[in-house]
Amino acid sequence: MFVTREFVFDSAHYLTDYYGKCERMHGHTYKLAVTLEGKVQSNGLLIDFVVLKRIVKRHVLDKIDHQILNDIVKNPSAERIVVWIWKQLKDLKKLMKDELNDPNLGKEIKACLKKSDQKGKLGKFEFDKNLRLHELKLWETPNTFITYRGV
Repeated sequence: MFVTREFVFDSAHYLTDYYGKCERMHGHTYKLAVTLEGKVQSNGLLIDFVVLKRIVKRHVLDKIDHQILNDIVKNPSAERIVVWIWKQLKDLKKLMKDELNDPNLGKEIKACLKKSDQKGKLGKFEFDKNLRLHELKLWETPNTFITYRGV
């Protein structure tokens, strides 16, 4: 099964290996679609959207929103930006474990994500061990986007 969540961020860039108006500094309101693939767990979820949002915010949006992308990605074309984003999110299992162990994650969310044992105590976090990043789509404008599925 696939789960997708969309995000929006604003950034500026200029293309260094390009001749035309895009070689000058300009900005975009980007839209990013993050698609995960995995199995639905006994709690009925593939992933909690709150957890996915926290992962993307921490590892991508906090680094590039309202930034000059040239300071982060060399010659930041949409193609190179989406590859950079993929690299930030590709180790999804580790990012999930880190997020689920974050003491700032709400107790209610943690309770929903953990299995209960026979005594009603919360056990290990439940998520598909094969959960993986499937695809990214990055819109630079409302009509142009890049689709990337890793290498």
